[in-house]
Amino acid sequence: MATPVSYTREQILDAAMEAVHEHWRSATVAQVSAKLGAPSGSIYHRFRSRDVLFVSAWVRSIKRFHRELEQIGTADPVEAITKTALLIPRFCRAHPLDARMMTAYRYSDLMKDPHPDLLPELTNLNDPVRETIDRLTLARYGRVTPQGLAIVALACRETPIGLIRPMIGDEIPLWIDEAVRAASTAIAQLPDA
Repeated sequence: MATPVSYTREQILDAAMEAVHEHWRSATVAQVSAKLGAPSGSIYHRFRSRDVLFVSAWVRSIKRFHRELEQIGTADPVEAITKTALLIPRFCRAHPLDARMMTAYRYSDLMKDPHPDLLPELTNLNDPVRETIDRLTLARYGRVTPQGLAIVALACRETPIGLIRPMIGDEIPLWIDEAVRAASTAIAQLPDA
């Protein structure tokens, strides 16, 4: 009798990311199973449901982005904001499967009715982004105000995401970095009046 093949959690999540890259939100466990060459029972043994599987892959992609976010550092606050903004197209270009996976869900939607298996992973998941924006706001303005936070978030998060989101899933051209740099730097120079 043949020894059953064991699939690691990471292998299953990799296959889930590939399925999402090809089928986005309509990806199924059957497609993951086919990519992995495993029976669906192997997947359900580790992940209780389709939602738990795909959200777990999404969480892993978010955490990969956060690890790179934490590496950014510079003494000049405007430059730090711009470098943070540039991480978005660069990460998406270097990690297209993670980029596509990150578009499959919205954190706020997941937190409306989180699956109990996912709640520990989801709770405080976006803290690194919030902490980065707080830190950059304090460095840029010497204080943290609602307007300062809004300006910094627009410069280093909303603007680059808005520019590249339509390109995710396709090749992200290098010229988009200059557009992100120009927009982010201009916004970061606005006063916190």
